[in-house]
Amino acid sequence: MATTTDDIKQVRTRNIILPLLLSMGISAYLIATNLDVSAFKLIHFTGKLALGLCLAALALIIRDAAFMYKVRLSSGEKLSWGQAIRAIVMWEFGAAITPKLGELAFTFFVLKRSGLSLGRSTGVVILNTFLDNLVFVIAFGLMYLILGHHIILISSDCADLSGDHVVQKLMLQVRHLAQSAWIGYFIFCGAALFFGISIFVLPTTAKRFFYRLSNTKGFHRFHDSLKHLGDEIEITAHEYKNQTRAFWAKMFTASLINWTARYCIVNALVFAFATVNPNFWDVHARQYLLWIFLVIPTTPGASGWAEITFVALNCEFMPVGLSAAIVLVWRLYTYYFYLLAGIIVLPGWLKRTSAKRVAS
Repeated sequence: MATTTDDIKQVRTRNIILPLLLSMGISAYLIATNLDVSAFKLIHFTGKLALGLCLAALALIIRDAAFMYKVRLSSGEKLSWGQAIRAIVMWEFGAAITPKLGELAFTFFVLKRSGLSLGRSTGVVILNTFLDNLVFVIAFGLMYLILGHHIILISSDCADLSGDHVVQKLMLQVRHLAQSAWIGYFIFCGAALFFGISIFVLPTTAKRFFYRLSNTKGFHRFHDSLKHLGDEIEITAHEYKNQTRAFWAKMFTASLINWTARYCIVNALVFAFATVNPNFWDVHARQYLLWIFLVIPTTPGASGWAEITFVALNCEFMPVGLSAAIVLVWRLYTYYFYLLAGIIVLPGWLKRTSAKRVAS
């Protein structure tokens, strides 16, 4: 994995501009076609609005604190708290400027450059990815059992989606596809089960499986990637095979808090802007459907696609004519914040980690 300082310098200029333009372009389009000026004028800075925005900020802080804790814990506490903070900023920055398929490679580079060994960097990435999938599977399943089948039954009726514009038609298709969310859910289940068995039960067998698969006709183009994945699974199993139950309980709890807080940002924003409060359990459950769409490999940082799917799946929870404005606020919390933080942290982080590598 040859990611160099020059590559990162190019990222600062070239790879930031594209997702930023896509995100802002779609947001501007949605505002131009959906924003109701009369509804926007009715927004006043009330105590409820301020509380909702503060709760969203609090959810963001809790989410990042849990993320930082589980990254540091999974590193064997080899990262200091300061290193862990910078690592998650760079991790999220990478997620904001790379497509989903390139995110893990960038994350691996960040952890390796932060001072972790090859094996531990691999373990941190694979383990956290596995636990994120596991938390999603369990939480979504519990939501379904508690709230019922209606959480995936989404009607096509939503005032902000009316019109003949291409984006409106696409959002209606997203709402229709959401009723098939179980397909995505079972893919998550299969991935969690497969990697759970591979890491904790049969790592050597899993490695052999990927090695053989890499030599199978039809998979030759993925030969190196499949062999690398097999190696990573075995390395991860070795790194964590002697961990205690307390370690696993802490990792799972931190992962659960991390993702629950992430979804609660939307609850807080709906509370801030809604004139009539909806069922907030339904709002929270809807974010699990949204995540199924966001993990689809599309644009860097899901730019454009995130705005479209957010409005498509949450429009009935927001005042008519304001969904386009609210999605912009949501992206400020969940995307632009990390993009700006990464731009600020990146130069100093490169110098600091470069000096550490020279010293070692």
